[in-house]
Amino acid sequence: MVSAIRRQRHNKLKQQSEQGHHQPCGAEPKSLHLLLAELANDEKELKGFNRLEDKVTHKRDVLVPKYRMAVEQYIASDARFDNPLFAIMIVWLFDIDDLETAINWCDKAIERELDTPQRFKRDFATFCSDEVLKWCERMSAQGHAIEPFFSQVFDKVRTEWRINEQLTAKWYKFAGLQLLRDETGKAKASSVGDIETLEKAKALLIEAENQSPKAQVTTHLDKIEQRMRALIDGTNL
Repeated sequence: MVSAIRRQRHNKLKQQSEQGHHQPCGAEPKSLHLLLAELANDEKELKGFNRLEDKVTHKRDVLVPKYRMAVEQYIASDARFDNPLFAIMIVWLFDIDDLETAINWCDKAIERELDTPQRFKRDFATFCSDEVLKWCERMSAQGHAIEPFFSQVFDKVRTEWRINEQLTAKWYKFAGLQLLRDETGKAKASSVGDIETLEKAKALLIEAENQSPKAQVTTHLDKIEQRMRALIDGTNL
């Protein structure tokens, strides 16, 4: 038979356990400071790698798996306190090209109005937009697909996120040039055979110029106009 003392101890431990699993929103888990201490050591170790590819491999194979569960628990808790571990993990996810998770976690960070890591001067919307655009430019230049990540973030740039004008212009310019790319990946209006696509590209490039006069789209707009005239007149450019 279980003694009264053992029963009381069991009930107390059970109550403490339940309280630990139902912390009020905004309460910081007691173990976070331990994780941040480990993170500081891991970041020091990263600085010891000379090659960027070795740093990326270490993040992908060691660090992201190491901290992923802790961050997923934080996300599931709906807590809204600043979590430097969560913030740095988003950066690492972009570093290892796990864009699906990185964009999803950026959304959650923005919803909770969390800050980027201390050394960053950009908010999460700007950081995510910049990183995804760079990835799209790189993938496009190599002839690789950029969906669904391009459309997913471009939609947010147009309708939700208030990022700076220069970066917004870059997104519109990239979107417009994508419609003009030929089989080699070069943006050439002469490679497009229908007016509708040219009109869409023109509208995107005009918006890029509206966002920033430094968008440098004038030549592309002139080429589009020339191509549209050629298609209408039936001449060959």
